[in-house]
Amino acid sequence: MNSKRTAFIAIAVLAIVISSLGAVSAFELFGMNLFGGPTTDFDNKFMSGTFNGDMTQNNISEDNLTKGWTDSYEDKEHNITYNMSCVKDGDFITDVYQLQGLGAPEIRNYNGQPWKIFYSQAVPNANVSANGSSGNNSNNTINVYICEADINGTAYTINIMSYDNKTECDGTLFCPLYKDYTEPLIKSIEFKDAKKAPKMADLMGMSDGEFEFNREYVDGIFNGTIDPSQG
Repeated sequence: MNSKRTAFIAIAVLAIVISSLGAVSAFELFGMNLFGGPTTDFDNKFMSGTFNGDMTQNNISEDNLTKGWTDSYEDKEHNITYNMSCVKDGDFITDVYQLQGLGAPEIRNYNGQPWKIFYSQAVPNANVSANGSSGNNSNNTINVYICEADINGTAYTINIMSYDNKTECDGTLFCPLYKDYTEPLIKSIEFKDAKKAPKMADLMGMSDGEFEFNREYVDGIFNGTIDPSQG
């Protein structure tokens, strides 16, 4: 098996996998938070929690593998979209993100659970900068926090995307987008059993052996035992 060819196949289908996990572009119980604004509770197949803000649930195109394991909400007042997914070995996605230039995550513990917090920027045509500079003030810039909790080999992931600079964000864990919206959500999360969550191998159309080969290939690049420029 050609290691470069197989690894390239894995990366080539990554965009399709991300789409199936809820990174969609189509984009109710309400309470009041301590600051007087609305909150929205949610409860899906793999997690529950509370948003700061008045949310609308988005429709997601799902197949038989992902049905029930993705979710999406939109805060139209603040132009924030929240996409959620649960998949076994799903941390493979963020590993590949890092190989493509995404910076190492910040680690935060909430309610005893470590979360990996990544930050990046995107533009409407889906070209993503590698840890884009907060100096880009264009209204076309999309600020993105990728929040991932890994439990027993399963990745519970929430992507928070803020559009049109309507909510202040400088890429840190102290700006309004994180402190007022992202962190309160993560702190509220309660995880559910995910024994029946889809496997990343199945989402990528690979056998377990092929997926494990690619996982070892990516791990080898991280630890320096594999040179991706060599065959």
